Amino acid sequence: MPSTVGTEPDLATIIQAYNDVTERLKHSHEALAREVCRLREELQWKNKELQRRERLASLGEMAAGVAHEIRNPLGGIGLYASLLERDLTDRPKQLELVRKMSAGISNLESTVGDILAFAGDAELDVQRVVVGKILQDALAQTMPKAETSDIAIEIDPMLLSVELLCDAGQITRAMINLILNALEAVEGNGSVWIRRDDRDVGKGLLRVVVEDTGRGIPPELLNRIFDPFFTTKDTGTGLGLAIVHRIAEANGGSVSAGNRADGGAAFVLSVPLAGYGNETDVVGGHE
Repeated sequence: MPSTVGTEPDLATIIQAYNDVTERLKHSHEALAREVCRLREELQWKNKELQRRERLASLGEMAAGVAHEIRNPLGGIGLYASLLERDLTDRPKQLELVRKMSAGISNLESTVGDILAFAGDAELDVQRVVVGKILQDALAQTMPKAETSDIAIEIDPMLLSVELLCDAGQITRAMINLILNALEAVEGNGSVWIRRDDRDVGKGLLRVVVEDTGRGIPPELLNRIFDPFFTTKDTGTGLGLAIVHRIAEANGGSVSAGNRADGGAAFVLSVPLAGYGNETDVVGGHE
């Protein structure tokens, strides 16, 4: 019988091999456990987001119905108020009261418009548009407030020539709301910055950052900041940021909120870039 001395592994080699396999299995198990934990957290987040969207959809339908019911009689009241103004030109005291009524009606009409904008599912008019045009239109409506409050608005020149693929009207409204929100957060002399962040360019998105020198957002409110009708202000409907959130998602982007390290809030609006495989041929500015 041939000798087997020296051909069989010794006990130490067997134990070492066993330990190596056990260690690899341990690492594999730990990695699998981490992945399961990550997927569970992601699933929980997606379920919460789905529930939130369902609640917002139901709320939007109800709000739209209420807004339409209010808009019709409100239009008649506004018409009667304008007729009264015309007839009371020779009675200053009564005319002043009617003008206050008209101002209240205008505020209500603005609120109804915000509700319909939040609830609306208007078809997107997707087109190529440069950021400079969007900011030009947005600043035309926000600069008067900035100048009155002595607040400087600084714009990153690298933003102006970037081309987006979106509904220009909707994104302009989103920018107006973000800029007005920043202006309202600044107390006294302060600044609002609008700059470019390139971290998601590879994903076909432009991140537009709107920052301010205000007090910032309390951490406990960050998860509620985009909820409709939620506001920490004494005036307003609490729909401005909810409308931004709705517009961002409708255009294939997103919006998020946080705080600057030096104080103040920072909102990031992500919008699809043109020419990143997210479009077919765009003719005449429309899909």
